[in-house]
Amino acid sequence: MVNVIGIDGGGTKTHAILADSHGNTITQYITGPSNPNAVSPEALEHTFKSIFAHLKREYPEEFNKVSGVYAGIAGAGSKNSQQQLHKLISLYIPNNCRLQVEVDALNALYSGTFGKPGIVHISGTGSVSYGINHQHKQDRVGGWGHLLGDEGSGYDIGKNGISAALRFFDGRSHETILLEMIYDYFNAKHVREVIDQIYFSAESKKIIASMAKLVFNAYKAGDIPAKEIIENAAKEIVLSILTLHEKLFPDNRYVKAVLCGGIFQDDAILPPLVKEGIMNGEHNITIVQPTLLPAQGSLIGCYLSLGKNITPTMITNMRNLK
Repeated sequence: MVNVIGIDGGGTKTHAILADSHGNTITQYITGPSNPNAVSPEALEHTFKSIFAHLKREYPEEFNKVSGVYAGIAGAGSKNSQQQLHKLISLYIPNNCRLQVEVDALNALYSGTFGKPGIVHISGTGSVSYGINHQHKQDRVGGWGHLLGDEGSGYDIGKNGISAALRFFDGRSHETILLEMIYDYFNAKHVREVIDQIYFSAESKKIIASMAKLVFNAYKAGDIPAKEIIENAAKEIVLSILTLHEKLFPDNRYVKAVLCGGIFQDDAILPPLVKEGIMNGEHNITIVQPTLLPAQGSLIGCYLSLGKNITPTMITNMRNLK
């Protein structure tokens, strides 16, 4: 029996899973960030060294049976980053072990398609659509950062929520409960206090993105400006998915589009709006939400790299992760 390691790495944390050939988890480990564009080379080395040291120390026999490692890492979109990560990870894995380094978006994709070609739309603080077709061609739409893009992201929704509150304060737009909600959030009595807290913060991007949850709450309360913001976000997400589908699947072949990220956590709001937007067109797409973790998506990537078929039993075993 051979074992595999799947790694999902981002700018905040890195999740590694050691599993057997049937999808059963042997152990897992979560540690610090591994985006080579966001951390120093020393921090990057520490992250991977700690991962493999932990796995080897906890299960030495199972670790030595590892035949494949698949690392889906944020920031691994360039050849230079991939080569850097490949060289680093190679230092810690067993000899004759197959190593594949890809972008983390593929982990998220496989968590919903179980290794099949398709599209994933990821919306957290940022927003991007990523996909792979039957010819293994990869492409993306969006993901250009909060200053130039990221439409339909948590930052975009939060920013538009603050703007709607400011427009109401000025008398330029509809009344909205967002103004009072923002006052409560910042413990402020005037918009000037809110503006100061945002502009003078070293984490203004994070603060603005956190405002998205207020917009969702206002939406559920029937607030008209919040409703417009959420509906516009859904339209942007639909446009991103459909555009990528036309680029990767010009024959309109059936695929799944996976919705991943924090803004999809409430199943009753954005997912139905995105599904409705997709269904209104002629694209052969089914919207799904993942039933596996991104790190388990990387396990699937590893099995595929070893030429192993993904079976329903393997998916069931992966879902039993404790």
